[in-house]
Amino acid sequence: MKYVLVLYLCITGQTCIEEKIVPVEYPKYYDCLSDGYIRAYSSIHSLGVENIEKNKFIVKFECRGVKGENIWQY
Repeated sequence: MKYVLVLYLCITGQTCIEEKIVPVEYPKYYDCLSDGYIRAYSSIHSLGVENIEKNKFIVKFECRGVKGENIWQY
């Protein structure tokens, strides 16, 4: 099974306002999980301190298992 990383941008106490599927196939869950933490951390920095403080953003993620040869063909 392969995995894709899905990042969510949420506001504390509210629903998530953005979902982004990272266009990378991960051969192992471990690889997806490791990259998820790196990308979540990078997302926090790109939003900026003032924006984070004002909106109380949360960045969370999940690794979804997918089957098939080419997961990007729908």
